[in-house]
Formats: sequence, C-alpha cells, structure tokens
Amino acid sequence: MASDSRDVVATIGLAAGGFSARRLRILLWRGVRRRCPNCGAGGAFESWFRLRARCGACGLRLDRGENDFFLGAFTLNFVTAELALCAFMLAVIVALWPAVPWDFVLYGGAVLMVLMPLIFYPFSRTIWLAIDLAFRPATGREFRGEVEG
Repeated sequence: MASDSRDVVATIGLAAGGFSARRLRILLWRGVRRRCPNCGAGGAFESWFRLRARCGACGLRLDRGENDFFLGAFTLNFVTAELALCAFMLAVIVALWPAVPWDFVLYGGAVLMVLMPLIFYPFSRTIWLAIDLAFRPATGREFRGEVEG
C-alpha cells in the first residue's frame, strides 16, 4: 500500500520511517508519565484502568485501531510483575541471609504479585504504545478527522 501524502507522523519533530533512539527515549518518557506518547498531552486515561479511545490533544487512537493491541501491554505488565517478584525475593534473601524469614518472602511475594500488575497497568498501556509508535509511526488514519478503514 502506497504511503498517503497526508500521513501525520509523531509530533516530536522527527521524520517517519527509520528507528531513532532519541525518538524512542522521548516516547518512552511520555509513556512512563502516563501521557500520550505522540504529543505528550496528559489525560490519556478516564480512570486508573480505562484508557481513552483517543488523545484529547492530537486525536491519536490510543489502541492503534487494532483489536489485539492490548496484548503487548498485557505482556509488558506481566513481565514487569515477575521481575519485581524476582528482585524482591533476591533482595530479601541476600539482605537477611542466613536467617531468611521465609514466611515473609512467601506472603510478601504473593502480595507483590497481586498489587504490582494493578499499580503498573496504566503505565504498561502507555509504555507499550510508546514502543509501538517508535517502530511503527502513526499515520493519518490514526488521527481524528481522517477516514478510518
């Protein structure tokens, strides 16, 4: 499919097409702050768990118009929770060796595995969108006012 001359690329002033580490850093920083990775505007979430359909400032579809886009964010959230559990267990075991309170490790790890995905969920959504935008810049079809389909 030929590129549409009206395609809109990320609004950070960088050309579309190639991957850029600078662009990735900017997009990730915006995603870490739960903002629209494309323009940096806040208000990407209606609530802690509900992402808006579009950015209120630039009009970017925050799900990229794909039914399974959430799978990347789900995986990022899951991996982050698992890494947090490993870091917690390693830190407790190393810090308190040889008298490790195994009950604390067990129950603390269980609490961490329940809370971490809930706390990190909105961040995983915007960080995943940032990663996706770094490798697949947004096109005109993903912005408000453009014909979808």
